[in-house]
Amino acid sequence: MTAKIESRFKPLFEPIKINKVKLKNRIVMGPMGLSVPTAEGAPSDQAIAFYEARARGGTGMIIISAAATARSADEAPPTTPWLRWDIEENVPKFQKLAEAIHAFETPVVIELMSSFGRLGMPKTMNKIAASPKELTIPEDHFPKGFVIPGGITLSAPKAATIEEIKEVEAGTIQAAERVFRAGFDGVEVNANMSYFTSSFVIQRTNWRTDEYGGPLENRARILINIVRGIRAVTSPDFIIGLRIPANDFLPDGAKAVEFATIAKIVEAEGIDYVALTYGAYETMDRSIPMKDGEMAESGDARVFRKMLSVPIFIQGFHNPELAAKAIAEGHGDVVMLARQLLAEPNYVNKLQEGKTSQIVACDRDQLCMRRMFYGLPVRCSMNPEMGREARIRDGKRRPLKRYFQAPLEHLILLLTAKKWFMTPLMKIVRKILKKIGY
Repeated sequence: MTAKIESRFKPLFEPIKINKVKLKNRIVMGPMGLSVPTAEGAPSDQAIAFYEARARGGTGMIIISAAATARSADEAPPTTPWLRWDIEENVPKFQKLAEAIHAFETPVVIELMSSFGRLGMPKTMNKIAASPKELTIPEDHFPKGFVIPGGITLSAPKAATIEEIKEVEAGTIQAAERVFRAGFDGVEVNANMSYFTSSFVIQRTNWRTDEYGGPLENRARILINIVRGIRAVTSPDFIIGLRIPANDFLPDGAKAVEFATIAKIVEAEGIDYVALTYGAYETMDRSIPMKDGEMAESGDARVFRKMLSVPIFIQGFHNPELAAKAIAEGHGDVVMLARQLLAEPNYVNKLQEGKTSQIVACDRDQLCMRRMFYGLPVRCSMNPEMGREARIRDGKRRPLKRYFQAPLEHLILLLTAKKWFMTPLMKIVRKILKKIGY
């Protein structure tokens, strides 16, 4: 690449090391549930082509999510299947995914999902969390484009027993060891949104009186045990990240200082970075930023930067100038992009080559999110190739079944955006959810 990087973007192209792994730039693809696995939970050709395109586009590191560490984690989400790291036979298939991404000198990390916790759908498994706190998503806290009259309230989970907690810890550690053997650069332990591990972190969802409740050190115990166990079965050079909220925006929740204190406790066990998110499922509208720079403007990210020694990953910066400014001003060390890399897989290369005017900007219309929510193949309104990377790469024609499926999907998206349709539908949905105990 011969073009000179514009000075205003230079902070984004300063190499950085995460543990001993060098990132060629400071733009990371954040985790999204877009892995399109096979029925067995292995990466499909489409999954490999999707991530390969973002690596080819210059992305500094890729974080892959929707990775279940146990059968229960795969059964818990409303939409399945997920990547299955609890199945030993999948390891050689995952090696192909790692190799495809590494071909572009792009490190890749797996975000491990141990259990959906308060958000889980029971199906054939027990719905467990730190404490039996129900989850309510108010109508006005769904992201833009979602029409959910009356919101949703999910049944309270069962308080996990010590044995069940230990089982989750062991399963997560075992999955991380498989990730290590499959040739990935690291794993990310999540303690964000309303998932199982996050339910232990704050007192709002954790009123236990045993070793996993009460003081901050006890509430961090599940994370400490997982990180310590992962380090023991992998290597000193294997990346271990922690994903945690910077603020959950709940009146009885926690703010930056408390979350940063938890992260500081876990940092002592040897994590290599902390990735910050916003919100929880109860405040979904805040977890998906509709404007750039809030994490810097609020000062929340700087709290972590001051308290921790490891690199801080920050979200919500589609605008590269604002992203570079946030890094230069010390709010964080790395920026995470998600939806923007759906719209423009070549975002980093175009930025580096001085082709900023050619970057396709995410319109934040949430088509990708709405399709995921309703169990439809994820697509992007700004990038017609998104979700079709493998077919286009291989020069294949559109499958015949898509001529029938696509119009039905468009109808679903049209109707679910209308309040007159969703109001009676949600009444039926609530009756069904109540009947199945969700």
